[in-house]
Amino acid sequence: MEINYLGNNSFEITSDGKNVGEVTLNDKAEIRFEIKKDMRGEHFASRGLYDITAYIHKELHEPIIHAIVEKDNEMAIHVLEHNGYEIISKDEKNIYFEHRIEETRRDDYYTPGENKGVIYLAGGCFWGMERAFKLLDGVCETKVGYANGHVKNPTYEEVCRHETGYRECLRITYDTGKISVEKILKAYFICVDPTQADGQGGDIGEQYLLGIYTKDEKTKDIVDKYLDEERKKHKAFYVENKALECFYEAEEYHQDYLLKHPGGYCHITFVELEKIKELNND
Repeated sequence: MEINYLGNNSFEITSDGKNVGEVTLNDKAEIRFEIKKDMRGEHFASRGLYDITAYIHKELHEPIIHAIVEKDNEMAIHVLEHNGYEIISKDEKNIYFEHRIEETRRDDYYTPGENKGVIYLAGGCFWGMERAFKLLDGVCETKVGYANGHVKNPTYEEVCRHETGYRECLRITYDTGKISVEKILKAYFICVDPTQADGQGGDIGEQYLLGIYTKDEKTKDIVDKYLDEERKKHKAFYVENKALECFYEAEEYHQDYLLKHPGGYCHITFVELEKIKELNND
């Protein structure tokens, strides 16, 4: 995939030497982006948008980029959301997005506090995971981010390129007197399909792989025992169980995403959310 500057703020997108689409940028840093009809469905839009976003920020030194999408263009909306573009307004016809440069923050010195515990869960798209675990009594705080990769200060866009080793992950801080690690893990296995090797549902890629990460031996021992029993229920089992190596808090845009945007994409169904609520009655 290449982005070729044609002059007059116009760009050509090529793949293997073929023209697959075009991008124009006006003097307000607004993107007009189109993939040719016979080239759609091959992820050219997502990869092209990633490249053009980086070019505008780094080469043209524009700190903010705007994008305009018609409300019925669901694929374009999905591509923008998964490249870190935030909805800023809507009208009868269009949705307006913007993209800002943000730096992620590593949580090496995070401590949950007195009578609190912390566990890190990768369970597919972190938007849905955060909404689900906020339903559990005893969960004090949630923070979405990126776990156990090999790039410093990863961005959402970089993680989505499948080249960083990071998994979308939820940091859960909980009250040890109100909820157990076992109940948190029970909720986790309501949310995920441990038999899927390449992601969760239709979300495919390394950032959607499953994992449970811990910071202390006591919590690790509980997780080990729980997974030993859970593994017996399935012919295949793809849940990584490791000590936390690193966790970067995701950009503010992604925190509480589905509270800010109730109609946003979520891979966890309302049936599963109701099952999680029922755990509060145990």
